[in-house]
Amino acid sequence: MTVAVAEHPAVDTATEQAAVVVQNRPVVPLSSWLADALSACGADGRSLHLLTSADSRITLPLRTVLQNPEARWAVEEPDGSGHFDGLSGIPLDWDRRAGFVPVKGPRARKGPSRTFLRQAEAMGSQLWIDLRLRHAASEELVLGTAVEVLASVFGDAEPSGWGTGEPALSAWDPAALTALCRRRAPGSTWTVFTGPARAARRFMGTHRAARVVEGVKETVTFAVGYPEGVEPDLERLREAVREFTERGVLTTMTAQRLAGHPDLTSSPVWAGVPVPVGVALGAEAVAEIGTARADEAPSPGERVGPARAPAMWYPLGSGTDPETWNEFRTLMAHLQPAAGGARS
Repeated sequence: MTVAVAEHPAVDTATEQAAVVVQNRPVVPLSSWLADALSACGADGRSLHLLTSADSRITLPLRTVLQNPEARWAVEEPDGSGHFDGLSGIPLDWDRRAGFVPVKGPRARKGPSRTFLRQAEAMGSQLWIDLRLRHAASEELVLGTAVEVLASVFGDAEPSGWGTGEPALSAWDPAALTALCRRRAPGSTWTVFTGPARAARRFMGTHRAARVVEGVKETVTFAVGYPEGVEPDLERLREAVREFTERGVLTTMTAQRLAGHPDLTSSPVWAGVPVPVGVALGAEAVAEIGTARADEAPSPGERVGPARAPAMWYPLGSGTDPETWNEFRTLMAHLQPAAGGARS
């Protein structure tokens, strides 16, 4: 056990393989201290375990971090009888070396925690968009403009803040974001962004920039919340695909819908599984698998962008039927690049 992680101000206790951070607050963000503890754990080869009460919620940036296999959201049962995973409901035991681990034996067969399966309060829905772009490296490159496009299309507003932790207190500034990424290159830079409180819909997300052999890779997770009874305008996804295709930067885009709070926080309560609503492939990926094969996909797709170098958009429904996952898996199997390169 290294002294750095064990003595980190955000860490309450540390084991040989994990560091535990206790947060007893209604909404837990990815604060700068928590982000720093996460970084320290990564450098030390440990996992980060967040421990909260069953009434706590976590923000979207923190949820994206806790979905990593090297992290866990542990929730204490209200009666103090044990703990469970806040994302899956699986009961947890304490291991003096590994920290919180899934229970084994007969207890494992009992399934998720009853607390996790309790009746969820009225929720709306969330639309999650995972976007991957690639740019040619140049002095003129400005990062973060994809965030502005998604904010305009789905939030009808501009981003308001950004930073390396929450709250994102710096005013949104793509030039400053780009400058930070340049200073940290060739290492990657991960940041959060948020929309204004006055936006038509709450939106926020994460942005990662990394130097790659082919240029600069941008990865954006953008989420927008909708109150109960309001349907996401999924037709706008095609509009976003067209915009990134015409810019010549689209690699892939996937969109999923899930039940959740419109403020984009997450509770340790079962709310169903995310359901895919669409997949897009950039022009380079389409050329790799062949336009004929892309056109013949089991889920009807639409060509988007220039006729000679189109991208493809595959809409998969309204995001309310979990059976869509079968359609998604069949589509992905079909779109695997053929051996030997493009087919047409």
